[in-house]
Amino acid sequence: MSVRFAQQWLEIVCRIVPQTEAAALMVSDADGKTLRLLAKWPENLADAAELSAICKLALDKNQPSYMPNVAKLDQRQYDFFGLPVFDGSVLLGVIALKLEHAVADRRAAVFATLEQSVEWWRLAQDRLQQNDDFYSSVVGLLAACFEQNSYREVLISLGTELTRMLSCDRVAIGEFKDNYSTVVAISNNAQFDQQANLLQKIADAMDEAIEQDSVVVVPDVKSVSIQRAHQEIVRKYGYGSLLTVPMLHAGKFIGAVTLLRSEEQSFAKETVLLCQQALALISPYLALKKLDEQALSVKIGIKLKQRLAELMGVKHFKVKLTVLGLVLFLLISSVLRGDFRVTADAVLEGKIQRVVAAPISGFLQSAAVRAGDTVRQGELMASLDDAELQLELSKLDGQLQKFRREYREALSGGDLVKVRVISAQIDQADAEMELTRQQLQKINLAAPFDGVVIEGDLSQKLGSPVERGEILFKIAPLEGYRIILKVDESLISYIQEGQKGSLVLASMPSRTFPLQVQKITAVAKTDSGKNVFRVEASLEKAPELLRPGMEGVGKIAAGRASLLWIWSHDMLAWLRLWIWSW
Repeated sequence: MSVRFAQQWLEIVCRIVPQTEAAALMVSDADGKTLRLLAKWPENLADAAELSAICKLALDKNQPSYMPNVAKLDQRQYDFFGLPVFDGSVLLGVIALKLEHAVADRRAAVFATLEQSVEWWRLAQDRLQQNDDFYSSVVGLLAACFEQNSYREVLISLGTELTRMLSCDRVAIGEFKDNYSTVVAISNNAQFDQQANLLQKIADAMDEAIEQDSVVVVPDVKSVSIQRAHQEIVRKYGYGSLLTVPMLHAGKFIGAVTLLRSEEQSFAKETVLLCQQALALISPYLALKKLDEQALSVKIGIKLKQRLAELMGVKHFKVKLTVLGLVLFLLISSVLRGDFRVTADAVLEGKIQRVVAAPISGFLQSAAVRAGDTVRQGELMASLDDAELQLELSKLDGQLQKFRREYREALSGGDLVKVRVISAQIDQADAEMELTRQQLQKINLAAPFDGVVIEGDLSQKLGSPVERGEILFKIAPLEGYRIILKVDESLISYIQEGQKGSLVLASMPSRTFPLQVQKITAVAKTDSGKNVFRVEASLEKAPELLRPGMEGVGKIAAGRASLLWIWSHDMLAWLRLWIWSW
């Protein structure tokens, strides 16, 4: 293969495969093991080292190679593809592509396109006696097609180029769908009537070639193929020579091309070969171009049809077995019923909770207990500093002694008005002293009942000020608990009062405790980024090891339902909401 033809062939491949950044074609030397660079794209590519590396990797593995998501110094990511090409057991070379990174897995599509493209390379190797002009004609034809923007323009360009290159009067291109052909483009004619008799006969000729899976040439006395439709065109419309070549993609017929000449000169073998090779290379491009212009719904329908065809065919045994197993699983799970249980995070609380608050404003002097400690009724929990109160009491006592002395002096002097004033001051001082004594009695904070401290640790706050009414401790009794379940808002509709369930605590995962729903709070609150409802449940036969604040997981029995619904109702609910949000 010449360098010029290799360069043209590689350029065509890069146009067919979308998002191609660079490519290289390496061929083997005489030893069949050493590779040398024959062509690269773009031609001014400065460094082909990374492409050479993927070529060598593919050659070492002796199979298609793929390196995804390779980061480069320019902050971009690329996918690399390498495909070794063999003619039987003889290595012809290796092609490597560098593509922009794509999230979707496109290995199958890229390698399928490369496999179809290298078929033409193999044909070229089999016909080395042909000169470069023969293959350059094909390359020129394909290049003209690839310059077009739309699928319709590609078809018209293909027909026009074939007409010019092969000296034809007319070239018709048809699509094969639903087991019959339809003419969709005619050379040098952008608009035409598909109902015309000639076009109907050309479509019949295309069907004739496709049904025989062969090229039909008229006239050809040596041919054993059926030519009835072709002969009818010659007889009725005066054409001297006809050539119909079917087009295939992915093993399926996608259409055909019919070439018509007026003079009675049959198409030469070289002409037939050129047409076959050109159509073999452009067929995958036509299929991809047409699919790309289809609506999304049509693309989805095509994919579904392909998958169904695979399932109904004789191949893909593993896929069929998997689908059959999935169908059986869905049927069985939709019939079998099980217990539907609502799962929610749970925390243990005492039925009664008391707070121990600061009776007066002051400074914290001592803290005897903290959260988690067990206390007895009357046990000292904390105390406040009494120095300020003692000083206040001494001050009031001094004032009281002064008032009493003044009272005696006023009484001995007979000053009745002053006696009444001082008497009132004495009463006020007595009241203030009594208040101070009562405050001194309250500086020691005692437990109101036997229980456990569930909140409060003042050991790190000694000497700090506290305000009157400030909560210092929370205490819960050692018996009588309730369970607080945090039920997700999507599941609250399944919860009713009186339902039973079970609780497993993180501290005792081997034990299960029965519970019963007692109360459902009607207001939701946010917890860990999601809306939950507070559901209270009673706990029967609580062991002594339980303590308020223990956490676990509760499950509430909410009836019976099919296993399929139990496993899928969350996803179905989310899907309904998502569809409704549109």
